[in-house]
Amino acid sequence: MLHNGTKVASNDHNGDGASQITIPSWINGNEEIGPSTFDVISPYTNTACWTSTSASPADALRAVDAASAAFPAWSATKPTARRDILLRAADLLEERTEANAEIMRIEMGADVGASQFFVVPLAIKMLRDVAGRITSICGSVPTVEEEGQSAIVYKEPMGVILGIVP
Repeated sequence: MLHNGTKVASNDHNGDGASQITIPSWINGNEEIGPSTFDVISPYTNTACWTSTSASPADALRAVDAASAAFPAWSATKPTARRDILLRAADLLEERTEANAEIMRIEMGADVGASQFFVVPLAIKMLRDVAGRITSICGSVPTVEEEGQSAIVYKEPMGVILGIVP
């Protein structure tokens, strides 16, 4: 099942995915289907399993602007609240392990076992690991305490990054 509740199931197009589904971009909390899309080809079947919105450079800049506007509130959010949000994301991913494993199988060509028992659980573990570190990475941490020397690492949210994936 996709984020919006759409079931990913066999269909008449290729018997292995939902090629009628278009995956949107998310910008400022809104789903956006741009004017340009591309087929996502399953290495498992060598056919289109669905389409994805092709974001433009302007879309990327709008996403960065939206994230930058949200950053002050996020960075001011208490570390325990940020931790709880990531833990909730991990819980949701875990609740939908089977559906997410099916998406991975279709999109990546991974077998069901690898998807369901390795790929998705690894993502869940990583989310929980990062969530667990949030309360320990805020503030200052002494790192060097030699005679006559000292160093402190001060960790805080710094800003927005933009990641580009195919």
